[in-house]
Amino acid sequence: MIFWSLFLPLTALFFVLYFHYIDVIFNGRKKPYLIRKREAHSIAPREIYSTIFNLFVFATVGGLVGWLIEEGHSMTYVDTPKSFTDFLLLPICFFLALGIHDFYFYWTHRSLHIKFIFKYVHVPHHKSTEVSAWSAFSFHPIEALIQIGIVVLLALFIPMHISVLIAFSILLFLISVYGHCGYELRINKWEGFNIFNTSFHHYQHHKEVHYNFGIYLNIWDRLFHTGSPNYDHSFKALKTKVNNKLTKSSNAKHPTDDE
Repeated sequence: MIFWSLFLPLTALFFVLYFHYIDVIFNGRKKPYLIRKREAHSIAPREIYSTIFNLFVFATVGGLVGWLIEEGHSMTYVDTPKSFTDFLLLPICFFLALGIHDFYFYWTHRSLHIKFIFKYVHVPHHKSTEVSAWSAFSFHPIEALIQIGIVVLLALFIPMHISVLIAFSILLFLISVYGHCGYELRINKWEGFNIFNTSFHHYQHHKEVHYNFGIYLNIWDRLFHTGSPNYDHSFKALKTKVNNKLTKSSNAKHPTDDE
């Protein structure tokens, strides 16, 4: 129980701090990947306070997950995999969890945009029009419960090894913060990966509000026509801008002989 109470909030905080200081960590090499036009961006105090409060929400939910597991009320198990089937089930359950969460996130997110719910629950999150790592968990406590609730649901209804639930939770927080960090680090991704969402995808959601609801894949946005009509054009423009910055940065570090 204590493990999950600490694991969920500390993992969330780790990724917030990592992406907040990512340009420092990489000695300025991530600056060209900034999505916003201006480099300077102040973090609103409300984002920090709200994030810290929701870390306690995550801790509380983590305690519930731990209790469910310890009391045998969950479908998770801790037995060491022995057979080929046991090992095969690990990635199968992991990707099943991602698929369930992708569907869950899309529809809960769209529900949060219903006018009444948006006004009283979701609007605090959308006060962050220029997103940062601290925007990721800056939302109403009810929304915090909805977002982290997927961990409880998976523990209750999907038979999976405890390591799979841990790995899923890590990826959940990683992608959540990445989508808000303000950097598009996958700007030159292979076009075959276009089915996967980008950081810019969610950045655009905060700008345009009523588009781009997905988290991992954009299939739901495409299927239900909720993807931004400007996404492809805007992403290509961002790609050109980032690559121009990368070229200039590279030239500055490695000047030609003529220079």
